[in-house]
Amino acid sequence: MGIAVLDVGTSSMRGILYNDKGQKRFTRQISYSPLYLGEGRVEQEPAVWDTAMTQAMRACAQKAEEEKEDIKAIALTAQRSSLILMGEDGKPLGNAVMWQDRRNLGLLDELMPYQERIAELTGSRPNTVFSGPKMLWMKKNEPERYQKAVHLAVIPDFLIYQMTGIWVTDATYASRSLLMNLYTRQWDEELLALFQIEKEKLSVIIQPGTIAGTVSRDWSEKTGIRQGTPVVSAGGDQQCAALGMGVLQTGSLEVSVGTGAFVLAASAEVPKGLRADVICNASAIPGEYILESSIPACASVFNWILRLCYGLNEENRESVYCLVNQEMEQSLLKAEVPIVLPFFQGRGTPDWNSSARGCIQQLSLGTGRGDLARAVFEGLACELALNMDVLEGYTDRGEYLHLCGGLANSLVFCRILSGICNRQVRVYPDNEATAIGAFVSAAVALGLYTDYRSAYAQARSGQPAKEIQAEQGMMKNYHGKKEQYQELYQAIYKADRRKDR
Repeated sequence: MGIAVLDVGTSSMRGILYNDKGQKRFTRQISYSPLYLGEGRVEQEPAVWDTAMTQAMRACAQKAEEEKEDIKAIALTAQRSSLILMGEDGKPLGNAVMWQDRRNLGLLDELMPYQERIAELTGSRPNTVFSGPKMLWMKKNEPERYQKAVHLAVIPDFLIYQMTGIWVTDATYASRSLLMNLYTRQWDEELLALFQIEKEKLSVIIQPGTIAGTVSRDWSEKTGIRQGTPVVSAGGDQQCAALGMGVLQTGSLEVSVGTGAFVLAASAEVPKGLRADVICNASAIPGEYILESSIPACASVFNWILRLCYGLNEENRESVYCLVNQEMEQSLLKAEVPIVLPFFQGRGTPDWNSSARGCIQQLSLGTGRGDLARAVFEGLACELALNMDVLEGYTDRGEYLHLCGGLANSLVFCRILSGICNRQVRVYPDNEATAIGAFVSAAVALGLYTDYRSAYAQARSGQPAKEIQAEQGMMKNYHGKKEQYQELYQAIYKADRRKDR
């Protein structure tokens, strides 16, 4: 059968079977939801991931058995910065602290004197998202729990351990901790001292696209996947998404619009003159890098509008999507609609303003729910466009955008993004770029293909991209929209803006 990909997202996990040519043969998806506890706290019970992984991989094993095929390897890709404290018995010490969690915001002031040095070593200044500040918060605020922890793990570390009994992490996840030196790709003694983290509590760093271990007997019995099957750590979800969208050389640009949004560009090296307005992380391609802009809340903001104004739930999802698309199409005929700042989880790059909040301006008695939905899309598109401008200061400007993620399924969003960015948007029929990137990574690791380009070309063969051209009318209507959006942000926050530094 080929390769079983395990794709661990914020709201669901998928087990996907690919044959050796990168053709999808089977998918099993399990949905779940983080626990939003208020006061910036977002958690998840680790057992949810363990159970979902077992179910997804058992389904893949059963499908492979029905087809009388063999699973050659498991490729794991996951969200990157959620923290799990693990006890000596190999069990979690409570809930995971999710990547969206902002309880560590107060620590950023303490780290401010060191922000330039941290950015110099890691490619990012301190922010609430990364796992290192989460570890420091736990040490300061829950010292008893921290001291009991034998391993400070992110989700892929935890899942690899469940499968293999080995504690490892790859450089893509380690580069999201602020504890790994971006140049040596090892835990850095200076950073460990600064964040007060003991090296022995961290997993061993391996390169992405390498075999992390093999399936243990116990896990084989749980899932039906053959004992000794290689487990490949394919890299973080956004790194794999870039790989699955063909971002393989400098100048390529990929936009992922899921729960959060990310703009990614390839780079063979850490750019000279790198500033704190972008993030530089390890790439899914060993030895290379990605430049990243981050928007903490994206599709989650749109879903908020749908729940609030359209009564969205699991039963009516399809009918609500159909209705909101119709009403947004009608709204596009209007010249003026509200402006939305989509900072429901604070602002990420370029200035890491965690104190920013969502804002709706220019409401009138004529404003309808379709106008609000359209305004959310426009706000997200403006934020993406501003981040692209910053990121492309380090790379060449691409002629088009590779778009993936949940909102890529909306033609209205694609048209709005194309109009505001003034460039072509490309969307593939198979929108699961993260899983495809994980397949590409594992296929090269197993020697099925000699390099990433040939593996990517095979995985995308027979999948012509849908091209959404920038419309002249929309470009005219959106002329100055990005500047108007930025002016509103500056008017609210320029006087008293608290940044994550």
